[in-house]
Amino acid sequence: MLQRAFNNYGEQIGTKYVYEQTLDSHAPISREYLAVVREVYAEPHREDRLALSPFKQALEALRAAGSVLVISRPPNSSRTFTAYALFAHLLDDGVITEVRPLSFGGSKHFPTRRLPHDRHCGYLLELPPDEDDFAVDDSFGGNLNKLVERLLRRDCRLIILTRPEQWRRISHGAPDEVAPELGVVGPRDIAERWLLAQEADFPADLWLDHKDIKLLLAGQAPTDVLNLVYLMLEQHRAAQSAAPVTAAPDQALRHKREDSPRLTFEKQVANVVAAHSNWEDALYRWHEPKERTRTSFERNFLLAAAVLRGDPVGHVYAKAAELTEQLEDVPVEVDGQREPGVIAMTRAVGARREDDGTLTFTRPHWDDAVIEYFWNDRPLARTTFLAWLAHAPVVDTDVSKDALEIISKDGRLALAERVGQFALRWAVRHRRQTPLERIVEEWYKPGTAKELWPLAVELLDSAAIHAASAPYIHSMLLAWSSRSQPHLQRVVVEVCTGAFGRRHTAKALRRLRNVASQGRPDVIDVLRAAVRVLWEDVTVRQMLFGYVVDWCKSEKTSQTVGHRTFSALALNSPPEASGLPPLLQAMAEENHDEEDAFRPTVQGLVIGWRTLLCQTAGPTGERDLDKAVFTWLDAALERHELKSVVFDSLRQAVNVPGAEGPILRETLRTSAQWWVQGQDRPYSKEKEDLKHELSALLDQDLIARRNQPIAPQPSSPGAPGDEPQADAKADAA
Repeated sequence: MLQRAFNNYGEQIGTKYVYEQTLDSHAPISREYLAVVREVYAEPHREDRLALSPFKQALEALRAAGSVLVISRPPNSSRTFTAYALFAHLLDDGVITEVRPLSFGGSKHFPTRRLPHDRHCGYLLELPPDEDDFAVDDSFGGNLNKLVERLLRRDCRLIILTRPEQWRRISHGAPDEVAPELGVVGPRDIAERWLLAQEADFPADLWLDHKDIKLLLAGQAPTDVLNLVYLMLEQHRAAQSAAPVTAAPDQALRHKREDSPRLTFEKQVANVVAAHSNWEDALYRWHEPKERTRTSFERNFLLAAAVLRGDPVGHVYAKAAELTEQLEDVPVEVDGQREPGVIAMTRAVGARREDDGTLTFTRPHWDDAVIEYFWNDRPLARTTFLAWLAHAPVVDTDVSKDALEIISKDGRLALAERVGQFALRWAVRHRRQTPLERIVEEWYKPGTAKELWPLAVELLDSAAIHAASAPYIHSMLLAWSSRSQPHLQRVVVEVCTGAFGRRHTAKALRRLRNVASQGRPDVIDVLRAAVRVLWEDVTVRQMLFGYVVDWCKSEKTSQTVGHRTFSALALNSPPEASGLPPLLQAMAEENHDEEDAFRPTVQGLVIGWRTLLCQTAGPTGERDLDKAVFTWLDAALERHELKSVVFDSLRQAVNVPGAEGPILRETLRTSAQWWVQGQDRPYSKEKEDLKHELSALLDQDLIARRNQPIAPQPSSPGAPGDEPQADAKADAA
């Protein structure tokens, strides 16, 4: 159940992806996963062996109905794993029946209504990290007492994950002893539990008591311990599978036997130590041999083989020549016999050609270490390498056709994942956006394989919800949201629509606001979809609606982002779908007395409707305006309680002074008439009566405007008139 990835970020635990997926859907965490957690979790040692350990004390406290436990730890300290270990015990003992993660929501508060109505549940709530323009409210600790009452009524328990600096700020008024110190687990204990859970007969003491392994374990965080666990398991299994060969019936077997010497225990340990240090000493000796000088083609062939692992050797050979030309700015002729060939290059880099035409390295994680070595050793070549790296997964038939080797779609996707992880690791570690910028830019280009763009979005979305990478990725997305490049704005919007938007909704809204302020037409459709997704979180509706209204107010964005996002909430998706659109659903809901309920203001609806009424017909003659008018008048006809808000919004939207007023009124009247009887809309007496009622109210508003006293206005030659007389003449015309 151990999951190993190219990049870790403190979340490398068994089937962690299951947790990430279920966190978005609020589905229960599987019992199988929790059983694994209980099996591998190592409890902290207690100072007094006669007393309960801090973990056991916390477990006993959680047995009481309505109990709340706060785990205040920094990232990469097993806080999530500890929470699930506690819940696993409660589940096995029958105290709770299931475990569910909770989303904090988009507001600064966590209202009690966000607790589900289920009984006998264990809930896990992770507080979003503080940001410059967003932070959990200081009153959070004091409000825990309300949560306790609701949990008690339903016989549920809650564990909250936070960070020490955040908890110090928000803990005022919290119940006593709600955030106990749970102790620290020794690295050796973590390693031993994982090793024996993987293989019951693994010689754990032999490995963990070795002086070199003890040095590597000293002071390591849980994530680093698991990296070592994987390396130890890998070497142990490699030694077990290397059975002695007594006969070699053909040359292939003899070759494999010679290249695979028996792995003694000391050799296994040495490989683990070397892999842990990214094989830097061995790679230095290879790059700078004493007997001769490495050629640039040899160096680049090794680098290409490391990046393109699993690709046919002919493709690796061609891409190595391409990389050499880009780095050295000199042509490399590999289509003839001037340069060394595949066999010479394979032996030069210490690789082995397999029967399927691919290359493999015998040293564990040698390929990852090669990339790391190049990056550290050649800083001035990084930009060129990143350009080559980002393009590597793109379909390039010219490279493969001469070698008569075609890279499969699955192969390119696997390569794209490796490339993306490499760029992500370096961007986060060195706080540099360039690696990820290159990936996003290259995979956004027209002609690039369509399947690469979703990988770029998924890469950033996943990194934005992992504890160790999230702070930098959040700041990077914020910076990208204010830049004008379409590929950066597009990826920001799509990430804000994904798991990041559902986990950190308020932060996503601020980034969408920055993108929307640019008003780029090439991101409007995806921005519209993002608005609909985020509207599903009731805690952000007030803020989101305020943004949409502001976009409608702005002259720069009213007919682009404003019009499209307001129509996204004013219409169903798809428009012909039954039921009320999002805005009318919010107006019809009966729970307006709840803590985070939101009812759109008529003033805001008026601004949005005025934006729609200014819309011109599209190429097909269809307008969002007509669809919205039909939908809202249908609602007014079928739902009596919505009639007043529909009429008020439409009346005020067209009740404006000057020459614009008659145009808006005529536009609304025309659309309302099409609603009464038009294409695919049969006539009915009820619709005719409702339309006449609305028209009469529009006439009353016009008369009332004419009868308003005229306020003194400074003369402005040539300015549009806004006197009632001008309005009346235009309306009469």
